[in-house]
Amino acid sequence: MTTDELERDLRSLTEPHPEDESLRLEIRATLADQLHERPTTRRRKRLLVGSAALAAAAVAAAIVALIGTGGPSSANAAILANVVRASSPPANMIVHVKESGTLPDGTQVTAEWWQETNQPHALRLIKGPAGSLTEVATDGTTSSQYDDSTNTIYQHADSAPPTMVDPIETMRAGLSHGTAQVAGAVTIDGRSLYKVELPDGLAAYFDKNDYRPVYIDNPQRGGSVVRTQVITYEELPSTAANEKLLSVSAQHPDARVVEGLAPAPTKQPAPSK
Repeated sequence: MTTDELERDLRSLTEPHPEDESLRLEIRATLADQLHERPTTRRRKRLLVGSAALAAAAVAAAIVALIGTGGPSSANAAILANVVRASSPPANMIVHVKESGTLPDGTQVTAEWWQETNQPHALRLIKGPAGSLTEVATDGTTSSQYDDSTNTIYQHADSAPPTMVDPIETMRAGLSHGTAQVAGAVTIDGRSLYKVELPDGLAAYFDKNDYRPVYIDNPQRGGSVVRTQVITYEELPSTAANEKLLSVSAQHPDARVVEGLAPAPTKQPAPSK
């Protein structure tokens, strides 16, 4: 079975059917039998309603676990299932994401990162405002930082596992929480997208064709909202060539390597009046 065929079958399962109400009652009765002591013969009769009904019950349970108890339509459940699938990279891959956004003070910031989906989840990140980007990498053993002004790599031992604090990761955490809700379709810059509301006021917008994230609205403490545009979201195979994307030294082979932490940035003197 191909991925398209599997997705088609899953969509079919989530579409409304005339027998849904009877199936709902049958599932409720089955769950009641499991939760309360009843005669063995009756429990066996309830459970032998047929493999199709039991398969549908399993799908229903999975959808309930995914979307919580908010009660979205089956069509919205299918959207959420596709969004979770598209935002959950498989093993043996390197995820490449590039984002751009504007802070409340008007500062334009970008973030581009590569991270492997297998342990130890090695990561290389380039982040910051234009003209003042920071490039770092970590693999669970060594952390590195590149200083482009001196073409120097500072590295030190670091056993902390790589982690990401970033709008994409916040979005994934919100989806796994089980309370995401589809808020309909919206158009942003001429592009029709699905809007999904997540916990803590976060909202994400997904492409209608491949369900990849396109924009993320991230609320700030002061009440403002920072909209991040996901410029690139791709999954690369873990080949030897792509694994070099995780390493600062591989990207800057001519750089000088210094053991130790990078020096703190020097504050620029205030302009004279």
